[in-house]
Amino acid sequence: MIIQSITLNNYRLYEGVNTIKFALNEEKNVHLVCGENGFGKTTFLHSLLWCLYGRFVGDVPGSGQDANVNYNALLQSNLNINAAKRYQASLTPEITALIKKHGYTNEFEEIKKDSVYSVTIRFSELAIPAIPCRVIDVIRSYDSILQKEQVEIMIDGVRNELTEEIGPDVFINDFILNKDIARLFFFDSEEVVELAETGTIADRRRLSRAYEEVLGISKYEDLKSNLESLRLRYRKKSRDIGLRHELEKLLAQKEDADKEATEIEEQIQIFNDKLTTLRQEDTSLQAELSREGSSVKSEEMNRVKVIIETCKKNDVEMKGKLKQFIDYAPFAIAGNVFAQAYELAKADHDAISSNNVSIAQNHVLDSLSKELLAMLASLPIEKKSKDDTTKKLDAIVAKYRGEKSDREPQMILSDDDFAEIEAVYNSITTTYRIEFETLAENYRKNKVMLERNSRRLSNIHSKESDEVIKQLRLKKNDTEKAIQENDDAIRKLHEKTGESNLKLATLEKQIKDLSKRVSVDDADEKKDVLASQLIGELDTFLTSLKQNKKSSLERRIKAALNSLMHKEDFIGRVEITIDADAMDILLFTPEGDEIDKDKLSKGEKQLYATSLLKSLVDESSIKFPVFIDSPLQKFDKSHSSKIITEFYPSISEQVVLFPLLHKELTKSEMDMMLPFVGSTTLITNDTTRSEFKAAKAEHLFDDYNY
Repeated sequence: MIIQSITLNNYRLYEGVNTIKFALNEEKNVHLVCGENGFGKTTFLHSLLWCLYGRFVGDVPGSGQDANVNYNALLQSNLNINAAKRYQASLTPEITALIKKHGYTNEFEEIKKDSVYSVTIRFSELAIPAIPCRVIDVIRSYDSILQKEQVEIMIDGVRNELTEEIGPDVFINDFILNKDIARLFFFDSEEVVELAETGTIADRRRLSRAYEEVLGISKYEDLKSNLESLRLRYRKKSRDIGLRHELEKLLAQKEDADKEATEIEEQIQIFNDKLTTLRQEDTSLQAELSREGSSVKSEEMNRVKVIIETCKKNDVEMKGKLKQFIDYAPFAIAGNVFAQAYELAKADHDAISSNNVSIAQNHVLDSLSKELLAMLASLPIEKKSKDDTTKKLDAIVAKYRGEKSDREPQMILSDDDFAEIEAVYNSITTTYRIEFETLAENYRKNKVMLERNSRRLSNIHSKESDEVIKQLRLKKNDTEKAIQENDDAIRKLHEKTGESNLKLATLEKQIKDLSKRVSVDDADEKKDVLASQLIGELDTFLTSLKQNKKSSLERRIKAALNSLMHKEDFIGRVEITIDADAMDILLFTPEGDEIDKDKLSKGEKQLYATSLLKSLVDESSIKFPVFIDSPLQKFDKSHSSKIITEFYPSISEQVVLFPLLHKELTKSEMDMMLPFVGSTTLITNDTTRSEFKAAKAEHLFDDYNY
């Protein structure tokens, strides 16, 4: 599929009829549309997306259109200003009433020329099943007086029953380009890095949807879903009333859960939009504070306060430890005297402990001897044997009797008292000095930090006393509070999303289990069996298809990245992970270490996203022209040459670039691109209107000074 021509009629900057034609040449498939900033390059891209998707244009990332904007207001604002002035000057309430009642008669044709704007895209080489055709025209227009939008699909110049039957929007989505994958063919190189950022679950889901759509997986998923819905409809007609009602109840609950999940996603998007606005406002307020002489950020002020509080807490703790060290100081100063006192206390404590042990030991021996002698006396043996045994027993007892120390203790110390003296002695003779010096140094540093930050906070407060700064600071604090509240709200919504997904998964399992128990009427039984068989075959096919596409896409991304990157073998392995409805792409070095995509430079992110786009397009085999705004932004010379000679000529059969001459496309880069350039168009502007002007590629920089 290629685009032969695009016609803008009274669309925004483009007053009157403006047509751009693309020369068809397989070897020269790159087309340049050049113009200065503000001349209408982005408007031109927007016109194409509006022509294809109408009110859904905001759903296409990179369209530059907010999805939440009032579409009717957008339609009114698209009309060229000069055209609007002309038709409004000749319009009266009576004429308006006549036009609304009878339409545009011959006398009002001039008014119609200015009150209606349109965009027309002519396609050729478009393959539509069972409809052979040479060209297809998609024409979307809006009448500012009748406030009516109209879409026409002309196949070889005539209307077709298929387009009338299914509707033009469905026809465009199904047979020309699905809006969910339009971002792969219409993208701004400055914004394409967003495709490389998959930090949130919403990012990964968006990537997964594009992946499934562009690789054709979604069509089979939709078919499987339709078959499952068909089987459910059979069960809703079942004569098994009890189970049928239970199934209907579960289906109603699932519908509510789906609606709730959608509402949560919409709320998250709203909060994310608010967050973007608040952060921009916060940055703006910080800039104003800097201009007024207060460059301190609220976070920095809060950090200073936290440091002061921490220093004060450390000061109290260190003073307590220092007091303990100071309590030990007299013992350390006493030195040898304290050492002698410790040795004396140890000797006394050992003597007392030894005497206590001996007394206890002798007491046990005396008791044991007494009981043994009593037992011996009661034995029926002769006296001589008893006396011999008694002597031997006394000798044994005497052998184990403890001896009392002759030392007279000078200090009577309990075990606890001696343990405390020993702890002080051990501390002083081992780590006391080192710990004391370290603590004293830390105390000094903490005190210096406390004083320094206290002075800093005092200086901040003195500047903040200015009334203008005070008001700005209050606004900034309110903005920061709102940012925090939005962050908290988004976090809670993500938690609700998790709960909602769990609830949906549970309901789906319950529905699936219950469906097996609900009987199907005889008339639908064969259909149900066939549907079940097809679902099973689709499951097997989808598993195989996803794995094959996954492996193929991993190889393509790796090859594209290593081809475009400066660094040889920068990527060792690419791994695509698919979890439920979310998808992520992991990059690994040749050594097997994962590469953090957030730490890639802007240029590397753009190369990664560009490689991903090329790989998806190549894998999909979808033939659609690629439109790229700011094509060489953030690329250095080496990367630019690779992009110019290898990427752009091969990404599609027709590639349309929108460079800013001298800045995004230099003369040397143009010389490299020249063998691939099929046509060159300049957008000229005379302040009030823009128009297309054909130019010769080889003389672009010589003849036109931008």
